[in-house]
Amino acid sequence: MEKSLLSRTMDGMQKNRERLDKGEINCIPYPFARSQKMFPGMERAEYIDILAATKVGKSQFLCNLLFEALMELYWGKSIFDINIIYFALEETPERIMQRFMSWLLYRESNGKIRVSPLELRSTMKKCPQEAMDFLEQAYIQDILEFFEAHITFPPRSESNPTGIYNYCRDWAEARGKRVEKEYEEMPGIIKKSFDHYEPDDPNAFNIIVIDTINLVEGERDMREHEKLRKISEYCCKYLRNDYFFTILAIQQLNFESYSLEASKQKRFEPNLGSAGNSKEVLRDFDTAIALYKPYEYEPDTQYCGYDIRKLNKRGIFAKYMFNRNGESGGVTPLFFDGAVSHFWELPRPKDTGAITAVYNYCDQMLLPHTSEELANLNPFLKKKEPKKEKKETITFLNLLFNHKK
Repeated sequence: MEKSLLSRTMDGMQKNRERLDKGEINCIPYPFARSQKMFPGMERAEYIDILAATKVGKSQFLCNLLFEALMELYWGKSIFDINIIYFALEETPERIMQRFMSWLLYRESNGKIRVSPLELRSTMKKCPQEAMDFLEQAYIQDILEFFEAHITFPPRSESNPTGIYNYCRDWAEARGKRVEKEYEEMPGIIKKSFDHYEPDDPNAFNIIVIDTINLVEGERDMREHEKLRKISEYCCKYLRNDYFFTILAIQQLNFESYSLEASKQKRFEPNLGSAGNSKEVLRDFDTAIALYKPYEYEPDTQYCGYDIRKLNKRGIFAKYMFNRNGESGGVTPLFFDGAVSHFWELPRPKDTGAITAVYNYCDQMLLPHTSEELANLNPFLKKKEPKKEKKETITFLNLLFNHKK
């Protein structure tokens, strides 16, 4: 017997409670702890927009979220599974794998191997042998194979709205059950329509990435806004609502209107008007996160209590333009190391000791240093404590034995 809407809703709420009792999760946590009230993380069946102007780091920001989640899963810190369908419309799958390698090398060496994807490709000079040897380690190879097993790159032929929808729908129905409901179209004619979807693994997070939504191909002579309208309709109305996908879409801000407004008014936060031709689809999203660099427009300024000149291009701010499931309008201050796609939450401006250490690190990054020297200066990395010599435990028998000697 099919369950009613009320029964399915109550069952889902109860299962979420039980997941927490088992140590499982209902949300992939946002890696920036102070900002989790504004955006707790990625839930199932969410449509999330990441916006930024050119070269701000939006793809790296999204990848950092995914890489953190995959490593959480790999090390077994939380019990869940992730499947990622990545429509790489701006980059190749190989480039995304290289970005993960660069990110992973930095993380697993605790900053001592800081090699960009450009350096991994030996573009100007040979990739350091140290990095190649590190990548050849058995456990690193295991992580890379784990990464590949959890991410799918659909063929480029599936890059228009209908192709993206059909690919993701077929993927879901191969891993779950489509439940249909009968209805009487007219007297004596019974038809079936989609009612709901039951995944084989309800504990999995199935994530669609569209990078970028502006590069989705049109179909049947669609205009730009019609193409965006169509892909967003498929994403929110069907893939999110019917199949419970979490969808992460990267979106290009209208660079000219945004930069002109930022320069004239000295207001760096993007607004809904900055989305240009894409602004009409913004209402479809559950959450919209806009990234921006004040340094690009007004270096000599204080912003949110931070000295922008001292942060220089490392300072990126994430504004929650709107959020149906949390607070809107808030801002997360971030430190960005673009070479290795790592982001850290900046200390509060009032924490003078911590923020001064960050400013000093920004200065040092402009000077010639080895990766190991920079790692020792990085205030965000956990410093390993020196090993203490094991002391002999003094017991009554030790004292007695030594006394007899």
